[in-house]
Amino acid sequence: MTDNDILVAKVLMPERGVFAVRVDEPLVISGEVKSGMAGRFVVALDYGEDVGRVFCIEPYDPDIHGDRIPGFRLLRTLDARDEKTLSENETLAAAMRNAFHSFVKDAVRDIRIPVARLSLGRKKLFLRYVTEQGRVDLSAAQEALKRQFGVDVSLWAMGPRDEVSELGGLGPCGRVCCCNSWQRRYPSKLAPDRRSCNSLPSLMNGTCGRFKCCLAFERD
Repeated sequence: MTDNDILVAKVLMPERGVFAVRVDEPLVISGEVKSGMAGRFVVALDYGEDVGRVFCIEPYDPDIHGDRIPGFRLLRTLDARDEKTLSENETLAAAMRNAFHSFVKDAVRDIRIPVARLSLGRKKLFLRYVTEQGRVDLSAAQEALKRQFGVDVSLWAMGPRDEVSELGGLGPCGRVCCCNSWQRRYPSKLAPDRRSCNSLPSLMNGTCGRFKCCLAFERD
């Protein structure tokens, strides 16, 4: 297979990061890539095997993908064995989240951990937390969790909007929150119309307690 025959897939991971991965030749030959475009694939990343969604496949182009062919690889479509592993990983991730919470609850009493996800290969744990205390040092708990379970731990702080977008809920309008159902990017600035400014502040806030995202469209 020459460079001109190499395909590169863009894969969206659960944490919304995007990776460019090389499509292995067997996948191209078998047609799994085309038939599975709407499904999930197993990918080999720097921390081991994980699962993501393919949203774009294109020929390798140095001008787009860089001089080096992507080292990450698209391995296969998700099969029954992988599904079983993911189900088991949910239980393991919940246990790890509880352990992490026990490590930090005395120092950060208001901490919430809405997201705990273990990679398919069980090499990396992704934790996303919310606290009103601002920047907090959780490195000691991070290391303690790594020693106990033998996994790398990735910690990300979340804001109120992020929390609602992950957990979902109903907005004041009675519909599912936009950030959870369709809106993936928040407006950088929300400047409500003057007419809206005369309303009660509580009517301008969404489930997250921040300005409702739909205010960005009130002039449309």
